[in-house]
Amino acid sequence: MIADKRAENRADTREKLILVAIKMFAEQGFSGVSMRNINTAAGTRNSSAVHYHFGSKMGIIEAVMDKLNAQLRPIFDQVTEALEERAAEGNLTAEDVAMAIQLPFWVLNCTPEYGRYAVKLSARLMLEANAELKVLYNRYLEEPVGRILQLMVQLQPNKNPHHLRFQIVHCFMATISGISTIDLMDNTPLGDVRFEHNAEMMMVYVFHVARGLGCEQPDFGRFDMTFWSRFATFMQMSPEPAPPAPDAVPTPD
Repeated sequence: MIADKRAENRADTREKLILVAIKMFAEQGFSGVSMRNINTAAGTRNSSAVHYHFGSKMGIIEAVMDKLNAQLRPIFDQVTEALEERAAEGNLTAEDVAMAIQLPFWVLNCTPEYGRYAVKLSARLMLEANAELKVLYNRYLEEPVGRILQLMVQLQPNKNPHHLRFQIVHCFMATISGISTIDLMDNTPLGDVRFEHNAEMMMVYVFHVARGLGCEQPDFGRFDMTFWSRFATFMQMSPEPAPPAPDAVPTPD
């Protein structure tokens, strides 16, 4: 009985540390949060609680990703399996694929207590991740993204493969970053562009994305190069080299 209670307390502490880490990483970034910060914010009695439960800062980041993956992956799998059946029946559309990319992250965003922070954390991973974190991030998304890609290959077998891979990855990135910044849409250069119902906003974006995904052969002839040639100087400019990625997982203090 005592042993069971201790095990339950350890599990509760571990979960609390993960939830605190999700919020802190989302708000402050990976390099801005230390193991000590997480311990303090969680209010644990043991100042080494993060080290005890996770071993290192990367260990708690992996635990965070495991938690998010445990929620996202079943939704991806369920939706993708249903779309694979639609593809076999010849009923798959680009709108279906766009929805399959977005739906899991919308569900995550609406999860009480930590959902909004979890999506913001995912967005930070795209922006701040060093090589080690990129490997971790890709590990969780590689199979779902790959299955989405194969659905589009079946739908549009003649599409340029590189164009398609770019569009799929960009759709994932735009979905995550877009959902993570919804709160900023109340005051934009075009005013408040939020929707009363998130479901409507999701559908509007689905059809926006599907227009690009559904274009198998771009009609470059519709692009007026005579007009745009006057801006050729701008088009030939190259961006400055990106600065080195910061060490997102500093040595634990």
